[in-house]
Amino acid sequence: MANVGTVIIARDVRPDQFALSSIDANGLSFGALRDAIADLKAGGRPTKALEGAMWHKLAGPLSSVLMPLLGAVAAFGLARSGKLFIRAVIGMMLGFLYFVADNFALAMGNLGAYPPFLAAWAPFLLFFMIGEAVLIRTEE
Repeated sequence: MANVGTVIIARDVRPDQFALSSIDANGLSFGALRDAIADLKAGGRPTKALEGAMWHKLAGPLSSVLMPLLGAVAAFGLARSGKLFIRAVIGMMLGFLYFVADNFALAMGNLGAYPPFLAAWAPFLLFFMIGEAVLIRTEE
């Protein structure tokens, strides 16, 4: 083995910049993630994926409120129409499509095609409006 001497790589990189490269958005609280994003921005690193994950920490748990709304299509109107199976399939399809749209929007936000705020909140707001429209339409 030959001695090659001292090699200097990345002269202007500080040791704290190495710690910034491995941030687990799911393992941090909202405030800690916001601080980590601010540190990354100060270091000149891309933060779009982490910003989307930060906003999704607020929008994601609201899906537990959204799912009963999307399933309401099966609950209301049964006495008049009697098409329980079709209504149940529509409710399940809406719930499944929400999760597909949510993951798609987050992926597009990670790629930079959507702004992070839009990537996290657009699927929830879209399907909330769809659920409300179905609910109002079913009631009439």
